[in-house]
Amino acid sequence: GALGDNEHIDDYGNVHMTLTVRRRRKRRDVQAGQNQPDYGGDLSNLFEHPDSQTSLKGLEDNEQVEDVEELIDVVEGGSMTAAIFGIIKGTIGPAVLFLPRGFQMAGYAFAIPTMILATASYIYSANRLLECWKVEKERATKIDEIRALLLESPKRYGATGEESRPSEGGKLLTYPELARRAFGSGAIFVQLGIALMQFGVCLTYLIFVPQNLYEAIHELLGWDVSKTVFLITMVMIEVPLSWIRDIRRLTPFNVMATLLIAYGLFSCLVLAFWEIEKDSESTYFDRLADLAATNSDTWILFIGTAFFAFEGCITLIVPLQEAVFREEDKKRFPSVNQTVTSSIVAFYIFFALTCWAAFGTSIRTALTASLPPGPYATSVQLAYSVAVIFTFPLQAFPAMEVVFHHSASGASKTDPSEHTKLNVQASLVVCLLGIVAYLAIDYLGNVVSLLGSLVGIPIALIFPPIMHNILGRDLSTGTKVLNTFVAGLGFVVMGVTSYITIIQWDKGAE
Repeated sequence: GALGDNEHIDDYGNVHMTLTVRRRRKRRDVQAGQNQPDYGGDLSNLFEHPDSQTSLKGLEDNEQVEDVEELIDVVEGGSMTAAIFGIIKGTIGPAVLFLPRGFQMAGYAFAIPTMILATASYIYSANRLLECWKVEKERATKIDEIRALLLESPKRYGATGEESRPSEGGKLLTYPELARRAFGSGAIFVQLGIALMQFGVCLTYLIFVPQNLYEAIHELLGWDVSKTVFLITMVMIEVPLSWIRDIRRLTPFNVMATLLIAYGLFSCLVLAFWEIEKDSESTYFDRLADLAATNSDTWILFIGTAFFAFEGCITLIVPLQEAVFREEDKKRFPSVNQTVTSSIVAFYIFFALTCWAAFGTSIRTALTASLPPGPYATSVQLAYSVAVIFTFPLQAFPAMEVVFHHSASGASKTDPSEHTKLNVQASLVVCLLGIVAYLAIDYLGNVVSLLGSLVGIPIALIFPPIMHNILGRDLSTGTKVLNTFVAGLGFVVMGVTSYITIIQWDKGAE
């Protein structure tokens, strides 16, 4: 699980692989002749890919062939199937468990249209990001082509002769990197927004796990152990896990957590249908018909919850596009992402309505804490708790890297004193999250809604359209106006929903 000699982790937690590529190029003997090649006044050939199969028989007498080593930064190529699984894994997580109570607090007549609108907004912004990726990828490719041509005769075309400098086309494109190219130093707001969202997800974990363990221990042993005890225990576990600097060491935990979450999600549906089946007087559709259409007191809180459901997708979409190997798959990826995301949201709506119909108005934000008592339900609560405990360090890792990057003293991370400093900072962050979790232990639904409104909406709805206006090429006036409208609407929705969530905080108590 350790990083290889040719791998490193950047300031955003992305794993890079550096490869040495040996390229064959022609080198003209400068002393043999000083005549420049004749392009006939047409520079279009400067942008053509050099033919890797060029025969050496046609070389002039004053030309030689040499191999040049170049360092490039790459992402391992993947299939479309792997990308689809990446979308599913990045989208479906513990956040899906928060939706049933969100539906109950909003009413299905508001919750379903809100989910559809949130999905449409997310897909629109994701497509804007992918268009930014396409423009920057093409730009980097052309820069590399020009550079390759210039290096063929550095003394004649003004090149510096520094043949080993890194290629811009080899730089991994991510959401933060695209933001840097669009906003310059202003990209710090995007980086901090992503970090805050990831820390926010960790905060929900610190509230979610104590609620589950409280119910599980009460069912197994009959003990009423305070949720605070479980919270402190979880913080004590997460502090040393936050010291891990090699993300590959977290891979076994990630695999185990994925399997446990899949088990828990499937089991929640099984228990929901089991609960409905026990009621001989009403069918599944009867229960759906009895659900409240609206809830005038707390409906607006669901807007933030709907956007929180996409907390893991928007930052993954560009790396997944980058990782797709085949050119035809790269072109298909935006439409595939749209189809997969829409299918996932359809499942979300089905899951939320089914669980709400099964468990009624007593449903809680931590759905697993609402399951009917029994060994099966307890196994689900324990499985989800273990999964979330080991997902926490992986979720916090990129956000920690942002914090470390902006607080770095300049010393090497391999320096013992710097390593100790980083561990102390990580410990303080986890403990601070624990304190906030203690204060909000009975307000998980409010925390989810506020995170979705205050942080999720800017990341998923505001920044991408603005970046597209800046990085996009040959955009029509209509496209620019639409981008501006979507970003402006995001600002308004963010402000209104965040404000109402705060002033109605007590209504979300559980």
